[in-house]
Amino acid sequence: KLVSEINRHLSTSKNIEKYKPLDWKLIKAMIWTETGAAVTAWKTRPIQIGNTGDEGIKEVVIPARPRKYNIIIPKTWNTYLINKTDLIRSNPEYNIRAGIALLMIKMSETEKDKIVYDNENEDTYEVVEGDRGYSSIAKKIGTTQSVLTKLNGVKVIHPGDKLKYKKAHLEQYIPGWLLFTPENIQKQYNIDPTKAQPGHRGDHTYADKIRFTYALIVADESK
Repeated sequence: KLVSEINRHLSTSKNIEKYKPLDWKLIKAMIWTETGAAVTAWKTRPIQIGNTGDEGIKEVVIPARPRKYNIIIPKTWNTYLINKTDLIRSNPEYNIRAGIALLMIKMSETEKDKIVYDNENEDTYEVVEGDRGYSSIAKKIGTTQSVLTKLNGVKVIHPGDKLKYKKAHLEQYIPGWLLFTPENIQKQYNIDPTKAQPGHRGDHTYADKIRFTYALIVADESK
């Protein structure tokens, strides 16, 4: 259910590119790697986000990268994540949602800006006294500095000059994703063996465990 929700959101968003649906079996493998039914935490923190010393929870409770968070995470998930530290640490559904959210943020490429045209109509603006350049004019008429530059070139402006423009604004988008391999999941979600410091929390065998558990899940599904 939770994986279906995130897949539906990311597959239909106009600000997400090159997304391949997340495999629910990977999330199940992560949960079994992190805890498993024989572990007490299974009933509260099955995917283990929010443990003592875990910095990852901050990415979803008070988003450290809010632009990326707002692009990737469905708004309907905010009630399970934003300022919900205690519930993420005690309620299994909240915990799994937080784990999935953190994974998707970590596995996505850095967000970029793109120009979105409000329509294709080309208008003209006459420069007046007090206009300081493309930047101030763009804010005034509802377009972007890049659009003004594209349509008029780079030049010094003077009162009375006529500038072509189209209504436009900037939006952020995710240009791509890391491959959801056990090794990449280990580096991004658990620990990067090449960067780990002495005493740093993390499981250096995480990728191997994910691969092993995933194989068991696939084998069980094919019976």
